[in-house]
Parts: sequence; structure tokens; C-alpha cells
Amino acid sequence: MIKLTIMDFPKQKAVFSAIIVVLAFGAAAGFLIWRDVKNSRSPVLETEPDSGKVLDTEPGSGQNANPGNNAVTAAEPQVPDLDRPIKISANLSEEARKKAILDIQEISGMLKGNHDYFDGWLQLGILRKIIGDYNGAIDAWNFAGVIRPKSTIPFANLADLYAFYIRDNKKAEDSFLRAISADPQNGFTYFQTARFYEEILQDMAKAKEILRQGISAGADSSGDLQSLLNSL
Repeated sequence: MIKLTIMDFPKQKAVFSAIIVVLAFGAAAGFLIWRDVKNSRSPVLETEPDSGKVLDTEPGSGQNANPGNNAVTAAEPQVPDLDRPIKISANLSEEARKKAILDIQEISGMLKGNHDYFDGWLQLGILRKIIGDYNGAIDAWNFAGVIRPKSTIPFANLADLYAFYIRDNKKAEDSFLRAISADPQNGFTYFQTARFYEEILQDMAKAKEILRQGISAGADSSGDLQSLLNSL
């Protein structure tokens, strides 16, 4: 089965060191990839498998494996269809196609036995996205957001998908704002939302306002939000 990794992107999709991510924004316990929209100042949170530093996501390991305070405690919401047909529309090699199918089947089997396996839903969303099944990815990440409403990762992944693949800016903006709402102390989400406003919507007023909001919320311990605000 694949494991989530920190992978390298080409020059136009620059990746910052995972160490820098943690130091700059305190974004521990996430599968963080910084993708550049226009240049290296413009990160968007995503999760991708296979190609660098391995992050352990086996059931029963890692801080997301156990329910904890963020887990669903009420009646379980509607679980996405874990028998959803695996239809590959992306341009993948035969080897990659076979691997994706096996990995989707494996992680789906795990999730059938444990609907609260947060990392599993994140991984299923990644796999569905890779094969071009964007609706399947949306279902998986939406459910991850339901069972861990205080995690920014599912909402940031959705924002990335809507902004750069589906090209639905309204849903992208909604997802970025949901990521901020999930954890108002996470400076990274304000930073990436500001970049979305600047680079995609070209709305400098919104970019500045979201940065000011993050600074006012006390989410700028590193000073990155203020630096970006000063540069706009």
C-alpha cells in the first residue's frame, strides 16, 4: 500500500522543505505539500503519495489514528460509497493504473472496518484525485472534514482541487475559509488564502483583509503574514 509522502514538484510547482513548513506555520501532523501557483511565494496545501519522505499513515499509528478530541462523538454521518467504481480518466501508465486500483481497494477495505480512520480518508481522496475521479476525492475529503472538523487539511485539499483542477473559484474560496474557520490559529491557511485571492481572483483587497484577520487572530507568530501584507 502506498504511504503519503513529501514529494518534489517541478520548478513551476516548487516545494518548500517540510521542516520550513513546520517551523514557519506550526503545521505538524499534516501531509503538507506547497504548490506554487505563480511563483515560490504562493503555496497551496495538498497531499500526494510516493516520492520522498514517508509519513506513517498505517491504522493505529500517528496522532490522527485515534479519535481524540476532534473525532465525531454523535451519530455517524453518511459514509461515502466505499464501493464506488474505480474509473480512471487521468493519463497514467499501465503500471500506475494497476497500482492506483490496488491502493484504492486496499484503503477502502480499511475504511470499511474503521470509518473514523481520518488519514485513510485523506489518502483515499488523494488516490481518487490522481485517477481523475474528482467527485470521489470531494466525497472523501468532505467526510474527513466531518469527522475532524478542527483539521484544516481536508478543507485546504478541497480548496486546492476546486481552484486548480475543477476551476470553481466560489467553491475554492468557501473551502479556504472553512480551513481558516477550522483552526483560526493556523497561519498557513491565511497565507494560502491570501495567495489565492492575489494570484487567482486578483483581488488585492480580499488578500490584505484575510492577512489582517490572521494577524488579529494571533496566527502570525512567525511574522510571515505581516511580511506578505507589507509586500502587497
